[in-house]
Amino acid sequence: MFAKKNLVAAAALLAVAGAAQADVKLYGYVEMDVGSYELAHTKGTPSRVTKVQSGDMMTSFIGFAGSEDLGGGLKAEFTLESFLAADSGSTLANNHGGFWGRGSNVALSGGFGKVALGQYDNALFTSGYTYNPFGSSMTFSPTMRHLAYIGQTQGGVSFDTGWINSITYETPVMGGFQGIAQYAPKETTVAGTKNSYTLAGSYNAGPFSAMLTYVNAGKAPSTAWTGEEKVWSAGASYDFGVVKAFAQYTDINEKDSVAVVVSNTVTNGAVDANKTKIYQLGVTVPVTDKANIMASYGESKNKVTSTGDKYKDRILSIGYDYALSKRTGVFGAFMNNDATEKDSGQSFAVGVKHSF
Repeated sequence: MFAKKNLVAAAALLAVAGAAQADVKLYGYVEMDVGSYELAHTKGTPSRVTKVQSGDMMTSFIGFAGSEDLGGGLKAEFTLESFLAADSGSTLANNHGGFWGRGSNVALSGGFGKVALGQYDNALFTSGYTYNPFGSSMTFSPTMRHLAYIGQTQGGVSFDTGWINSITYETPVMGGFQGIAQYAPKETTVAGTKNSYTLAGSYNAGPFSAMLTYVNAGKAPSTAWTGEEKVWSAGASYDFGVVKAFAQYTDINEKDSVAVVVSNTVTNGAVDANKTKIYQLGVTVPVTDKANIMASYGESKNKVTSTGDKYKDRILSIGYDYALSKRTGVFGAFMNNDATEKDSGQSFAVGVKHSF
């Protein structure tokens, strides 16, 4: 009898545990690629490298997310996501060095929208990957490269794709419109540092989509939010059926903090450091219900204000994507990159991607 009662109790505990975990999910994305890579480089200096690497089309990651119905339309949610380098079996940290570098936040959502605390995607990144054919590809998307999330040394922004220590509010969708506001306090008393914020609005109606984003951020947040970056960005897409067209424009004005002496008193001011304008046009053409051809051209124009030097970086990418199933696909992509006073470089890769 005792053994029977223990079995019943154990079964009940397992049932409760299963119910408690029913709203928690494990998910992710793993991609492996092989290719030959060469960016625009110093003239006469070989720079081509052959690699087996992870995440050419989208960075691999693993995530945990869950929600709880609190009643009255209110829900509690959490997200923990870590970037992966599947080729080496290592994790990839964010700019702050965090293990959960892709996302780490807790949120409340309901009829009022959603409020999240912690590390959450910045709207500039969201707009960037939404309105170009190569999405968040850090290898082949001209937009991602020119926003300086990876690969570029001239222009772009210094802040990460997701903002740590942030408060994010997303309105409910009303008539196709949604607003986003994000605030990241500087969390320091160091002079010259500043708080950062983002305001964005998107509109979606049938085949048309558009988003406008403004960012006023502290520069170089590795130790403190110093200097200032002001960013305006607009993106749009229209799905014609036979082709989906994309367009993006971004204007970045970066200022450095400097010490200014006024009446023998040292105060903190700011001077222009870099100005960058980024353009991108692209298309996705469905060949079959499983295959797409992608093409994207992007240009970054950067001016170093202190010297007057100007720098251009141009990228043309072409890709082919084929779905083997709902969760597995293969792709091939080519990129030509040329820049001011440099030899052009060509990169190409093929890969396999799987979502779970």
